[in-house]
This record gives sequence, structure tokens and C-alpha cells, in this order.
Amino acid sequence: MAGPTLLAHRVTGYVPMAFRYPFEGEVPMQYLASARQTFFDAVVDRYLANTPQFVILGAGFDTRAYRLPKDARVRSFEVDAPKTQGAKRELLSKAGIDTRGVTFVSADFETEDWLTRLVEAGFDTGKPCLFLWEGVMIYLNREAVETTLRKIASTAAGSVVAFDYYTTESLESPALYWRFARAATKAAGEPLKFGIDSTPPSRERLAEFLQSCGLCLGEQRTLGQETGGQRAWGGFATATVK
Repeated sequence: MAGPTLLAHRVTGYVPMAFRYPFEGEVPMQYLASARQTFFDAVVDRYLANTPQFVILGAGFDTRAYRLPKDARVRSFEVDAPKTQGAKRELLSKAGIDTRGVTFVSADFETEDWLTRLVEAGFDTGKPCLFLWEGVMIYLNREAVETTLRKIASTAAGSVVAFDYYTTESLESPALYWRFARAATKAAGEPLKFGIDSTPPSRERLAEFLQSCGLCLGEQRTLGQETGGQRAWGGFATATVK
């Protein structure tokens, strides 16, 4: 769809919501991936200048580590499954992108100790870190989510993790959109597995969950309405290590 969309933009000047940056206003369910870019970029701008380490968990095809200023005094790591990471590194090489400032760490969140591998690669648990965990939590089982957050909580005070999440509304709703989303992700081999308790106010449920993992809720944005019979379906958030 990229070709027709670009042609329409050149003819009319119109930018579809999915391609607007920064993304502003309410976040419809179908534009979650677009809207979270603005949130995560703002987190990076806010925290990374004073943080010596940067870890992208489940990095996928994220390119933030390659867009950092050349004089940035931060050590960057990417943690991801071997297959995905291998495909990414091959594409980066073909594109001629310099990756010398990034340390790649292969690990599966559900079956392997990613923090141990990170430390073996040079990560210092005694120094603060900014962890980015974008578009990953929803595909992991509860045990893997809790274990990951507790590992982050074991790092240096002042560390921050930024993440997006779904609530149990997304996993249980009979609405057509969510039924389709669950079926589509399952068919693709990545079923939706984890959601924060959607009992209003979901912000409090998130804070309680993070506290049980040793973290303190920082910034948070609820996605979806919590009025009447409606429940929030997700959100963006940061949490800190005290």
C-alpha cells in the first residue's frame, strides 16, 4: 500500500493517521503502533542524555540506536531472538549502516536468561540504564513478563523501563476488532498472551502489578475509555528502579 499512499499524498498533501508524526490526540486501536513511536521517542529524548546505558529489549527492526548522535556517551545493546536478530543484522549490513556502536545479544525472553547474557556482553548492572520494551509484552506469557520486570528491577537505582501494554479487555473482549486481532496474531504464530487487569482504574492495576515486580510506575497514558461499561484496552508507561 506504500506506493498508492505516497502518490495520494503528493497529489493532495493529505497524511493518513497511520503515518503522522508526532502522533497527536486520541489513539484508535488500529493506530497503536504509530502512536507509540511518539511516546517512545519522547522517552529517549528525556532520559538518554543522562543515562550511560541503553538497552532495547525485543529490538526487532528498531533503528533508534543507530540514530543517536555520534558523540553520545551511551553504550547501546539490543536483545532479541537469534532468528530475528540475524535477519536484521543482514539487512543492516546490506544497507551499509554502521552498527559498531551497538552490542547485539541473542536471547529468548520465555526460555533464556537475557540479563545474564547482557552482562556477559558488557552490560554493567551497577550503572543506570534506559530499557525500551516496545511491542513485546503482549506476546509473552505472564511468567516471562514478571521475570523480565524483576530482572530490570535488579539493576541500578535510577534505571527506567518504557513499555506499551494491553489490558485483559484486549484478550477477552467479544468485539469484532479484538476477535480479529486475536485470530490474526495467532495465525501469524504470535498470539496475544498477556494483559494487565482491566478493572477500572487500570492505572492503579498497572501500578500494583509493577510494584509486585519491584518497580514504581512513572509516566502513564491510558488507551481507551474507562466510562460506564467501557474498559481501557491498553496504555503506554514508564517505570523506575528505586
